[in-house]
Amino acid sequence: MKIAVIRQKYVNYGGAESFVAQYTSQLAHAGHEVHIFASQWKSGKQPNLFVHPIPTLTFNAFVRTLSFARNAAREVRKQRFDIVQSHERTFYQDVYRAGDGCHREWLEQRKKFLSPLKKWGLALNPFHNLILALEKRLFEKNGCRKIIAISQMVKRDIQKHYKVADDKITVVYNGVELQRFHPKNKTLFRKAVRQNLCIPEDVVVILFVGSGFERKGLKFLLQSLEFLKSDNWRLLLMGKGNWDRYLDFAPEGKRKKINTLEPKDDIEKYYAAADIFVLPSIYEPFGNANLEALATGLPIVASGHSGAAEILEPGENGLVVRNPADPKEIADKINTLFDPNLRESMGHKARLLAEQFTQEKNMGGMMQVYEEIKNSG
Repeated sequence: MKIAVIRQKYVNYGGAESFVAQYTSQLAHAGHEVHIFASQWKSGKQPNLFVHPIPTLTFNAFVRTLSFARNAAREVRKQRFDIVQSHERTFYQDVYRAGDGCHREWLEQRKKFLSPLKKWGLALNPFHNLILALEKRLFEKNGCRKIIAISQMVKRDIQKHYKVADDKITVVYNGVELQRFHPKNKTLFRKAVRQNLCIPEDVVVILFVGSGFERKGLKFLLQSLEFLKSDNWRLLLMGKGNWDRYLDFAPEGKRKKINTLEPKDDIEKYYAAADIFVLPSIYEPFGNANLEALATGLPIVASGHSGAAEILEPGENGLVVRNPADPKEIADKINTLFDPNLRESMGHKARLLAEQFTQEKNMGGMMQVYEEIKNSG
């Protein structure tokens, strides 16, 4: 097939970005002719993969989003493709992959934590109103032929806010690189990473991976440190954002036990150095980091407001925080996992769960949607 893939940019952090990079590489390797339409992308020399730079105005988020949506649609229309798949809300696509979830639902969740004045400002924000207009066009005005949701939660959220027929949305879960993220990495990398971070081997490392700290619930994770029953821990935070602002949410006496790092290309080594993974997001369509942690053999503490929660068996391969805005509940889950025997048992089952979410299975689900579109004419 000749496939167009639209994504505004690629960076070395973010689940949606890394998914597009590995997925397009998979398509090209399988022999499909893949054309990436992006404003920023790391160009490689892989056969069958072609990058088309999209001119984008970057004055602010509103202008950037609108100019990219318009220009990407214009450039894609210059060629004939079997499938046009977008990971952005644009004006032209056959398939929209809702990797960022449902924006209206995210705003609804976010408003729960805002003052009346900030809620008012959010309602008048031109960027959010543009995203909502593009979203409505996609979902209710034939802006695409098929929607791919990355979890049942995302499908429910879309149908909660928009009139979308059930057969228009297909759930295709993400896949994870099972060889890259593997329990064997603990033997290969754990000791060296901990030595580099000055963390003793017997200390329990709690890992958080994510950017967009407000949505990822970092504030509440930092506040939960006050309620941890053990003192033998370190918190490793990996992501891109305003660390200084967020570290103020941690109890002052605990801040020396926190390590902060920018996103790393070799992030699998840092999962290997950890003992517990925590991602208490306010809204998380799925959370690739959850799958990466599971594949590494880490018990995870997932948010009840995440797509990842629906694949877990709580108490078997992970734990679920029903209210991710409750620091005490987050701490209770972490306290449970201070038991090394429980961590070992859950970690083994976590890996078995991750093995059900292969990249091949993900690609098979995506290709099935493509075939449905081609066969429908």
